[in-house]
Amino acid sequence: MELMFKNDFYRNKAFNFKETQNNNHTIYDAFFVLINGVDKIDLYNLCQLITDYYSDKNLTFDEAYAITQGQSILDKLSCDEATKKVVYTLAQYSIENGIHLGNNTILDGKINTSSWLSHSLFESILCGQLAETIGLDSNKAKILGLLHDIGRKQTHDFSHTIRGYEMLVDQGWENEAIACLTHSFLAGGRCSSNEQAEPGFYVDDEGISHFDPGVKKDDVTLFLEKYQYTDYDLILNIADLMATDKGIVSPLDRIVDIASRRKAFDPTNRGFFLAELTNHLNSFRMQMQGKNLNDFVEIRASRNVSLNDLNNFFTEASTNFFDVYKKFYPSKEETKKII
Repeated sequence: MELMFKNDFYRNKAFNFKETQNNNHTIYDAFFVLINGVDKIDLYNLCQLITDYYSDKNLTFDEAYAITQGQSILDKLSCDEATKKVVYTLAQYSIENGIHLGNNTILDGKINTSSWLSHSLFESILCGQLAETIGLDSNKAKILGLLHDIGRKQTHDFSHTIRGYEMLVDQGWENEAIACLTHSFLAGGRCSSNEQAEPGFYVDDEGISHFDPGVKKDDVTLFLEKYQYTDYDLILNIADLMATDKGIVSPLDRIVDIASRRKAFDPTNRGFFLAELTNHLNSFRMQMQGKNLNDFVEIRASRNVSLNDLNNFFTEASTNFFDVYKKFYPSKEETKKII
């Protein structure tokens, strides 16, 4: 799919991006940006929790929904920072108890239309955890995880990446908007993703990716070739390949989950993607363990490495990474055993 900005305003913003100083956005602000404009039906359960929590206010369902849209209810409840914190906490409570924020389902009940919000909330949690393991700002990472898929308010196809960027730029969240463009692409590669390879893309005998000479590249491809990934972008990509709408799983389980809901992977970039993901997991695991990255050995999707070999390398990397992650953040069941 060709990913093009709507106009030169957004294109120039992205191509000339320089992160500004901390703008003091909170995770609660970010959550309200995320759910603003989301239909009532996709926030139904959250609104019910709000009315229950504020039972002394006698809020109606519509008033609870108005709160989620940033509106204060005269003489009842002000949508201030304290209220936003409550609403965000109720949303976390909901997903952690296996309840999506809304009840609407499509495709004979197979897909809950608010599931992307659950995925975003779980990804936010994981981003914060991964950042913490290597000494980065966990709040910043959590905000990026929360907003990375905001473009899904407009579309659920691959263009949600670029539409989300434009939406956040329009709302003054330029630092966070970049996450919409980077979260689906490992290590800055337009085709190091789960999607179809772009026309003209190929991997040479040494496992290095290229585009055929003269191939017209879309805006996101050109942006990624120019942009230098940060550790936060790397964390976001790992988290996106571990956070489902039901919780946090191993990268291998997440890849299987994704594969169950789409056509077969594109063989043109399958091996390249697995090699990039394996490297990503191994290098970050070493950082978590405090190991010297000078000892890191990179995997390449070269001519003498089979797809089966790459699958095995990835499976091992996923297991090792998830084992280290669980030592930092054991599951509730494991925590009970420890206690």
